Amino acid sequence: MSIAQYSVTEAQKSQFAAIYLLEYMINAPKLFALMLEREEEDLEPILEWLLVRDLIQIKDDERYTPTEKGRDALQRFMLRYSDFLTFFDVFCAVDLEEGSFAFANYFDFDIKSSWKTHLKQERWEDLRVAIAAYKGIDPVEIVFMSFVNEERFGRTETGWAFDLLLGSVWDEILNICNSTLRIEQLGWDSEDGPVSGESVIQDIVNQGLSLVEQLHGKEESPYREIAHPTADSPNESTLEAVKVLKDKTNVFDASPGKPEHWKEPWEL
Repeated sequence: MSIAQYSVTEAQKSQFAAIYLLEYMINAPKLFALMLEREEEDLEPILEWLLVRDLIQIKDDERYTPTEKGRDALQRFMLRYSDFLTFFDVFCAVDLEEGSFAFANYFDFDIKSSWKTHLKQERWEDLRVAIAAYKGIDPVEIVFMSFVNEERFGRTETGWAFDLLLGSVWDEILNICNSTLRIEQLGWDSEDGPVSGESVIQDIVNQGLSLVEQLHGKEESPYREIAHPTADSPNESTLEAVKVLKDKTNVFDASPGKPEHWKEPWEL
C-alpha cells in the first residue's frame, strides 16, 4: 500500500519557530537585546522574521519587544494549542488490542517520571497523526504542538539551539508524521468481514471524547502552561500573557472535519 508522505516547507518552519519564540517573549516574559548574547545568536533570523511582520518591534534602539499585533497572533495560536491539550493529547498512547487509553490512568501517577515510564510501554500506539488526518488538520502542526508540550522544541535546559528551532528537529517531527499509523492501516478482518480504518478511527474518537469529558471534570487539570526556563522581570514593555485555557470546553466531536475556528488560519 502506497502512503503519501507529509512534508514541511522552509516557510512553515520559520512560522512555527516564530510563534514559539513569540510565545516565549510574551508569556515568560523574555525580551532580547538588539545585540544578542552569544547563546542567543541562533534566534537572529527568527527575530528578523517577526520584526518585518510587525509582530515585534525595536524599543529605544536597544531591545526587541512584542507588539499588540504579535499578541493578537499569539492569542489565535494559543486557542488552538489549548484545543490540542484538551482533545488531541489523549490519543498519544492508545492500546488498539484492548481499546484502552494511557490517559485513563493519568491521575494514578503522582510522579512525572512514572507517568513517562507508563507512556513508554510498547503496547501504546500514537494515533494523533491519524486523528489529525481524520479531522482535516495538518499533522505537522499537531506534532509541533506535542514537541512544545514535551519541551523538545526551541531550547535545551542550557540555552537556545538552531537544531531545535529550524534544523534537525523537523526531521524528527516529519519522521513521526510519516511513521505512525494512518487511518488506512487501522482496518482489520473480523469474523463478520473486513472493518475499515474509518470505522476504527470513528470508534477511537468516540472513546477519546468520553475520556476528554472525564479528564475535564477533574479538579486538577493535566494540562500545563508552556515551560519557560528563563524569564525577565515584568517592565513597561511587558504585554499581558496569553495563557493555556485550562477550563476550555472541548470543541471537537466525532464527525470528520474541523471546528469552525480551526478553519480560520492562525498564520503569522
